[in-house]
Amino acid sequence: MEEGENYSSLQEFNEEPTPGGNRPILEHSDGSQGRKRGIECLRSQTALLMLIGFLASICANIVLTVLLIGRPQPGASVDSSSPGQKLNSVHRRYIQLCKDYTALGLSCSKTVKQCSECPEGWLHVGDQCYYFSSDKLDWLKSRDSCAEMGGHLTILHTVEQHETLEKEARRIGGFDYHFWIGLSDIELEGDWRWVDNTTLQHKYWDQWSSEPDNHQSGGEHGEDCATLDSHSKTWFDVPCDHIYKRICQMDAIQLN
Repeated sequence: MEEGENYSSLQEFNEEPTPGGNRPILEHSDGSQGRKRGIECLRSQTALLMLIGFLASICANIVLTVLLIGRPQPGASVDSSSPGQKLNSVHRRYIQLCKDYTALGLSCSKTVKQCSECPEGWLHVGDQCYYFSSDKLDWLKSRDSCAEMGGHLTILHTVEQHETLEKEARRIGGFDYHFWIGLSDIELEGDWRWVDNTTLQHKYWDQWSSEPDNHQSGGEHGEDCATLDSHSKTWFDVPCDHIYKRICQMDAIQLN
């Protein structure tokens, strides 16, 4: 068959309607359209993932700002541009993006991860998220590392928080049973404060070792930073330049 006749037959095949009124589509054309739809779907999915990650980071940083700045004084006027108002706005946008992302997953062949209250790899307990690091840093670098992740070194104001974290630290710690927490008396010796500048409400210092003892083996500055000891279920004061794993904390994002 000559080339012209072959082209003519192919054209007639494409133009001939089917009994249902639809024109048949050649196999290679259908595959091309399928690939095109898949690429568009993946691009949309990737864009939404980036937006969700960006907004989650903003949420975490605004939460930290609110904690550090403190609550407004009673009777003070409400500023729509305040960190609290901005947090609520970003929160609503995050929830809407989660809904859009989930809806997109229904039309894609790829598996879509469900939105969650905490970042991936963080432990969700109550209204808080906790991260147990695998690497070791000194206390100041640990504090900064948690801040870079959108959180802070953990603050243990309740008995439940302490018990939950010491159990998890013991479960995953292995031979490493010291974890940095957000407690120090760097500013004033003996005045132990959390990283948000709040004072101790419940104390879990190791009584057998008379902690905190500011032992001078800690060097010129003594022992000004606290660790959670998952074996003894207590706290120890240690030199801040020692290196340990750390526990970071941030508020969970409510998805309703």
